Parts: sequence; structure tokens; C-alpha cells
Amino acid sequence: MTDQAGEAVVALEGVHKTYGSGGSRVAALRGVDLMIRRGEMLAVMGPSGSGKSTLMNILGCLDRPGPGRYLLDGVDVARLSRDKRADLRNRKLGFVFQDFHLLSRTSALENVEMPMLYHPDRITRRELRRRAEEALERVGLADRARHHPNQLSGGQQQRVAIARALVNNPAFLLADEPTGNLDTRTSFEIMDLFQELNKEGLTVILVTHEPEMSRFCSRVVVLRDGRVVRDEPVAGRQSAKELRDAFDREHPVGETLSEPSEAS
Repeated sequence: MTDQAGEAVVALEGVHKTYGSGGSRVAALRGVDLMIRRGEMLAVMGPSGSGKSTLMNILGCLDRPGPGRYLLDGVDVARLSRDKRADLRNRKLGFVFQDFHLLSRTSALENVEMPMLYHPDRITRRELRRRAEEALERVGLADRARHHPNQLSGGQQQRVAIARALVNNPAFLLADEPTGNLDTRTSFEIMDLFQELNKEGLTVILVTHEPEMSRFCSRVVVLRDGRVVRDEPVAGRQSAKELRDAFDREHPVGETLSEPSEAS
């Protein structure tokens, strides 16, 4: 990573967000202050209606904050036009979703190339291919580059999605319920990958309703009714790799859970 560790990559200052009008107005965020430093692995948690989704949309430059400021790598997002926000999103952010969102008729390699097609800088075909291959190698799927999503296990599909999120070298990775559709062992496998990427210096923001996922992070932020009610380091952060290995010892058949189901 070229960015200096420890600097603020995200700074929210008194951010509000209200939807609707008149008597039907709903306050989704109520004066949120939040700073995320480069190299952190942060879990954002809270019950339904707490403001998690709204916060995720603002962090992901998919929506503007109301009153308040959002600085992403020093840029005031609220001052940007929709096109400028899209440009910033493509340059600075990597997204990982619960449902993978892979294109079914294209290979893993072509799925990973996709974000670079919309990059504001012109990227040659050769460079597209090189960067996509490097991203797949980074997530341990270099040998699956030509496979289509239906030829990959759920865990492998999520790894392709992570490679796609990494390919533009984002300032941070925003993962929305990334283990929601995965079995226990594969969830440990994906969280191990996030921890490895975090050790390399990548900032990871994990939005989840699963308390057990927060134990793999370095810090947890809890929202309730649009406000931050808890923001603290995780005590006794756990290694997802160790839990995966322990799971394999206790459930030997679990070794087959992450194997690909090849299309015939």
C-alpha cells in the first residue's frame, strides 16, 4: 500500500440524513461523528432501522449526507456533483456484497476486469488483464480465472467479488454482510482473507448484523436510532484462520464445503 498508515481515510462530522417530507419525514442519521484511520478493520453494527444502511450508502458515495460533512481521503463528498461522486467512488472505494453480484455469463477474470472499464483513466487491454490476474492471485484464485460463477463455490464467488473490489486499489473496502450467504467454515475463510488484506494495510469496513463477525475486527461501532451508541476497540480479536482450522479438526467433512461444484 502506498498510503501512510494511521491517517484518517474517513471523517464524518455531525452527519444527519432525513428522508421524506412534511409529517412523513424520517431521521435515519442524527449527528453521526466517526473517524476511521487508514489500516483499521471496523465493524458497523446495529438493529434494523438503526441507520446502518444509510451510513453505508453515505460512506459508499451512493448518497449525500444532509447537514454535516463527509471527508473521504480529504475530499468533502457533500460538495461533489453526482458525476464527481461516481468518479470518486470508482477511484477510492471497493464494494463487496452478500449476494456477490457477479455476471453469470462471464468468467471470473472478466468479472474482475469490469470496474476498470469504467475507470476515468484509460487502461489498455493488456493492463486490464494484468491487474485482474494479479487481483485473482491475491485472493488465491489464479487457477480459476477462466471459470464462470456457476462453476465456483459460494466462497470462491465471494473471493472473485473481493478481487473485483481490489482491482482499482481502493482507499478502503466496504463489505455489506459479506458472509451472509455462506456456511460457517466458508465464513471463516472469507474473514481470514479480509484479515490478511487488513494486515497488508487495507482499510476494511464491515457492515453486519452478526455479532460473531465483529470479533475478527479491530474496532466496533454500534448504531441505534441513527446515533453512534458505542465505539470501542475489540477486546481479544480472534484469528479467523485459527477458527477455520479448529472447525476442520472438529468437522472433517467441512473440508468439502469450500470445494467448487464444477458444471458438467
